[in-house]
Amino acid sequence: MQFRVLCLFMFVSAISCSDKSSAIVSDTKTDEPAKKPVQSGSQKKGACFTTKNAAWSSKVSALNVYWHYSWGVDANMKEPDSVRFVPMIWGKWSVEKSLLIVDSLAKVGKVKHLLGFNEPDGKEQANMTVDESLAFWPQLMKVNLPLGSPACVHADNDWMKGFMAKAAEKGYRVDFICVHWYGGANSQSLLDHLKLIHNLYNRPIWLTEFAPADWSATSPATSKVTKAMALTFMQQILPALEKMDYVERYSWFSADPGSAALGNSALFDTAGKLTLLGDYYSKF
Repeated sequence: MQFRVLCLFMFVSAISCSDKSSAIVSDTKTDEPAKKPVQSGSQKKGACFTTKNAAWSSKVSALNVYWHYSWGVDANMKEPDSVRFVPMIWGKWSVEKSLLIVDSLAKVGKVKHLLGFNEPDGKEQANMTVDESLAFWPQLMKVNLPLGSPACVHADNDWMKGFMAKAAEKGYRVDFICVHWYGGANSQSLLDHLKLIHNLYNRPIWLTEFAPADWSATSPATSKVTKAMALTFMQQILPALEKMDYVERYSWFSADPGSAALGNSALFDTAGKLTLLGDYYSKF
């Protein structure tokens, strides 16, 4: 799968995904205080929403998830009750400042894990070389939290293989592998990919961004991934992910419903209400 990604980011609260110009939901209404979510029972299911968009907390709450990350280090006070925030060091900007925030949160028990760089192999994302990433890595390790790998555009590409090989040579710690996946609506393809990644690096996996997509689509109406196909994919993949012992966490990426590539995989409609897909994810 080959595609280009665009990203809108801030120093410590950056967001990531493919097709960002159309994929990000731009809420205009003011967020409401989050209600305590009714937990679904899954300790794997998560949500990824930047806290720079209004209504993020209400959306996290609506999805009844166990964990949430924002592509940044901000543990906003509106994080829904019982939802675990997971910080990320997005890129090379303000690493020291970001880690001071993470360390302070860790010391009071507010965070239990740390995610590494976001798509450093992407020119429109963190855009870092392997050696550049490794130069910062000891600072991330020093926080002494379970540490996730850089989340590459493709976790099996040369960048990631090179990073993991050199990290092993240096004795650097990488506790789990972060994976992004935006293939078609074929659940077995994703399962095969996860097995490949696990065999490559022999680490647990966090599937931190995923959703079925059609990168050739010009609108949701022309997408080869219909809403019905996205729902069938979700109904197949979620139970499978729950059963895979080496998949520790997963988080569906909810694009703007108008996104050509990802709109039919959106969890919320233009009014901010759960779609049929979002309702299934919430209740799973």
